[in-house]
Amino acid sequence: MSALASHIAIVTTLFPGQEAAVKALVIRSERFRSLCEDYMLAAETLTIMEKRNLPQDGEKMLEYRSLVTELAGELSEAFAESSE
Repeated sequence: MSALASHIAIVTTLFPGQEAAVKALVIRSERFRSLCEDYMLAAETLTIMEKRNLPQDGEKMLEYRSLVTELAGELSEAFAESSE
């Protein structure tokens, strides 16, 4: 799967039923594409840490959960702005 397809697959979970709109926005907006990449990397890192579940990762997991939530909000804002 290409990097672009990975971004779209992960981000569409935030926008159910909006895959075509997400694809179009990823293609035309560098900012949205960058947010998608950041979201994907943060979400993947969090998933890895949660699977390992090491005590020393506790604080980092909290930071990554917060980052994923923040990036999801930024993606939502950018998506909403593109729909206006």
